[in-house]
Amino acid sequence: MNNHSSRSHSVLTVHVHGEDTSGNIIHSCLHLVDLAGSERVDKSEVTGDGVKEAQHINKSLSWLGDVITALAQKNSHIPYRNSKLTLLLQNFLGLCN
Repeated sequence: MNNHSSRSHSVLTVHVHGEDTSGNIIHSCLHLVDLAGSERVDKSEVTGDGVKEAQHINKSLSWLGDVITALAQKNSHIPYRNSKLTLLLQNFLGLCN
């Protein structure tokens, strides 16, 4: 998440711990992911740091697409390390496999 801009990815992880009616301890996680939208730099008319920010957002979304494609194709190598976003999402993206 970028504190200096409204255009950023954010991830909120909620860890839930509880007990069912039989007394069993239950642990779970809920991951809420809000991805910044891609944008066309030429049409948005951003300049300076805004251009770099938009390019980084677009690259991270592209790398996320690469990871999802690799998972869907059951490739032996999944490119999680291409971006901070995919590295962060690695533990729960692979679970969809």
